[in-house]
Amino acid sequence: MPTQTREVEPARPIRQLLYAMKWVILGFVLVATLRVDFASALVQRQPIYVAVAVIALVTLISQLAGKRSWLRNPLLSLVADIALVTTVTYFSDGIQSPFYPLYYLTVITAAVDFGLGGALMCATVVGALSIYIDFVSPTVHTRGQFMPEDIARTVPFLFLIALITGALRSRIRTLDEAAAAFRANQAASEREMEVAARVQRAQLPIETPTVKGIRIATTYKPAKEVGGDLYDFYPVGDDCVGIIVADVSGKGVPAALLLSSCKYAVRESYAEDLSRMISAVNQHILSVTADETFVTMLYGVLDVPTRTFRYINAGHMPPMIVKQPGKVISTEHSDPPLGIISGCNYVEQSIQMEPGDALVLYTDGVTDAMVAGDGGIEALQDFLAGVATSDLENWGGELLRRTAEPHHLDDITMVALQLDQ
Repeated sequence: MPTQTREVEPARPIRQLLYAMKWVILGFVLVATLRVDFASALVQRQPIYVAVAVIALVTLISQLAGKRSWLRNPLLSLVADIALVTTVTYFSDGIQSPFYPLYYLTVITAAVDFGLGGALMCATVVGALSIYIDFVSPTVHTRGQFMPEDIARTVPFLFLIALITGALRSRIRTLDEAAAAFRANQAASEREMEVAARVQRAQLPIETPTVKGIRIATTYKPAKEVGGDLYDFYPVGDDCVGIIVADVSGKGVPAALLLSSCKYAVRESYAEDLSRMISAVNQHILSVTADETFVTMLYGVLDVPTRTFRYINAGHMPPMIVKQPGKVISTEHSDPPLGIISGCNYVEQSIQMEPGDALVLYTDGVTDAMVAGDGGIEALQDFLAGVATSDLENWGGELLRRTAEPHHLDDITMVALQLDQ
C-alpha cells in the first residue's frame, strides 16, 4: 500500500462524512440482513452478523482512541473496511451480492486518505478479492465457474471510481495548498501593514507647534491599507514655520520607510533657498528609491509678520487659501515629483496672505474621497467655502464626515494654518 500522505484541510470534513457513512453502512447491512428476503442471492446471515459486530467494535474503539493512537491509522481503517465488505460479499453470493457496491466506498476512502495511487491500488486489491471470492464463496450459484459478464459489470467500475475520486482528491489538495499559501501571504501582508502603520505614525508630529499670530489644525486618517502620507512642521524662526505635506507612491513598509527617508532628507537639506533645498532632497530620494517609486511633496515656509507663504510644489496637490467669508483660491504651478528626474530645477512660488486667511495643504486622498459633485479640487473648494466661517478646529471633523467610507479609500491628510485677524 502507498505511504500515508499529509492530511489536507478539505479532506477532514470529507473523512468525517465517511466515518458517519461507515456507521450508516454497518446499520444498513445489519438491518438488510435481518429484514430483507433476498430472493436472487444466497445470504448466510449469521456470519454477516458476526462480521458487522466485529467491525463496529473496531470502528468504535478507533474513534474513541486518542489522535496519536495507532488505531486511528487510516490504513488500518481501510483494511477493516475491506475486511467487512469481503466478509459480507463472501457470505452473500460474491460479485452478485447486493452488498458488492460497498466495495466502491472503500475505494473512495482510499482516495481520500492516500490519493490517486492509493485508490488504484485499493481497486486492484478489491478487484482481485472479488474475483477470488466468486470462485470460492459457498453462496455463489455457479461456484467455480468463470463469469466474465459479472466481472465486467463490477470490477471496471472500481478503477473508474478510483480515477475519478483520486483526481478530485488531488485537485482538492492543490486548491488547499493554494488557499494555504494565500492565507500565509495575507497574514504576512497584514503583519507588514501593521509594521508600516507603526513606522508611518512615528513620522507624524506628536503636537503642532505654537507660533504667535497663527492657529494650526491637522487632520489625519489612514486608510485600511497603509499608504504614504506625511505632514510635519519645521521651526525655522520665532515668527516662521516650515510645513511639509507629502505623499509617497505605493503602500506598506517600503512606502513607510521612504516617508522616513523623505522626512530625514528635508531636515538635513534645509536651506533658505528653497529651490536648492528641494533639489538636494530630490537627489537623496533618487538614491534610495526604485524606478517606480516617487514622492509628491509640498514644502513651504509661512512668514507670519509678512504674511507670506513661500513654497515648492513637487508634483503635489495645489495649496488653497480660504478667505472670509468663503472665497477659496488655489494655485496651479507644479514641478515634477521627487525621485523621478535627476537635476530637476524646482521653482519657488509665493502667496501673499491677508489677516484671517487660512492656508490649507492636503493630499490627494482628500480630493479622491470628496462625495459632493464629481469630487476633486472643485469639491474641496466648495467644502472649504462652506466651513470658512466656522472655527478652524472644526474643519477636520467635518471633512472626515464628508469623506466617510465607502469613499475613504486612501489616507486623508489636511493641514490648515490660519492667520489671526
